[in-house]
Amino acid sequence: MTGAGAGLTLVTGASGFVGGHLVEALVASGQRVRCLVRPKSDRRWLDGVGVTYAVGAVDDVAAMRHALDGVDVVFHLAGLTTAPRESDYDRVNHGGVVRLVDAMSARPARLVFCSSLAAGGPARAGRPLTEADPPAPIGPYGESKARAEQVVLAAGMPAVVVRPPAVYGPRERDILSAFRLASYGLAIRTGPPRQQLAMVHVSDLVRGLVAAGQSVTASGVYYVSGANHRWEEIVAAMSLAVGRPSRIIPLPAPMLRAAARGARAWARLSGTKALLTPERAQDLLQPAWICDDTRARQDLGYVPRVSLVDGMRTTAEWYRAAGWL
Repeated sequence: MTGAGAGLTLVTGASGFVGGHLVEALVASGQRVRCLVRPKSDRRWLDGVGVTYAVGAVDDVAAMRHALDGVDVVFHLAGLTTAPRESDYDRVNHGGVVRLVDAMSARPARLVFCSSLAAGGPARAGRPLTEADPPAPIGPYGESKARAEQVVLAAGMPAVVVRPPAVYGPRERDILSAFRLASYGLAIRTGPPRQQLAMVHVSDLVRGLVAAGQSVTASGVYYVSGANHRWEEIVAAMSLAVGRPSRIIPLPAPMLRAAARGARAWARLSGTKALLTPERAQDLLQPAWICDDTRARQDLGYVPRVSLVDGMRTTAEWYRAAGWL
């Protein structure tokens, strides 16, 4: 899967944040890449990169079968991270994988499924999760990812499941609101004191995904992370990136939950994406979302390269250059 003459790679969710970065890395390494995109997908990061398109969605089996023609490796990134209704997570995240695996049954290829730390659940007993821990998701998003993982692992095809924690970097919109607050010298604490969070820069995650696609021996579940941090460390790195110290304002749990209900109601009425939902509020209140990526380091040769401070700095620089911050 390297260099000239390499086979064809399919990326679903290519127009998304991680998908766009992954496509660029694959093309830069000499891969021939086909992107499965919806008719109205924003292709700003894909046009001009040198890819071909297959138009369709994960609920369109015929489109997926057409997209898989001649493909050697599939990176499945399409999915929902936030939704107007809880049932949407299972319909898209789990249902999409069911249809993809069905479409792949007649077209053997290697599958790399980008899942989430949410499928494993929050850390238990104060230690980072490992792949040996049984999945214990706490909300509909994590449950949909965990169910999708089971489909992939039971399919009997060459497959790797990658579980990243929170992903950040240039073009990411969900963390943008936190950067904007930081630029005003504010940070909203939504979690408990001494909360711990794993984060991974998008370029590191992409390296892990590519390694999973290239390996002929790796299989099963892998955490691909950057490092585990205290929440205060993340705020400090973001404050340094925007050049302004942050005043921390605690948000009580009842207020967070009420805001999440209001944001979801508005999203349903307006047809927009809600960054805060009741299930997201539940995630934010957990003491620890941390994981151990030792298995990925051993099997995939994965080593994160971007420190939290450097990652936050380059993300803020990109936001400024793009006029987002």
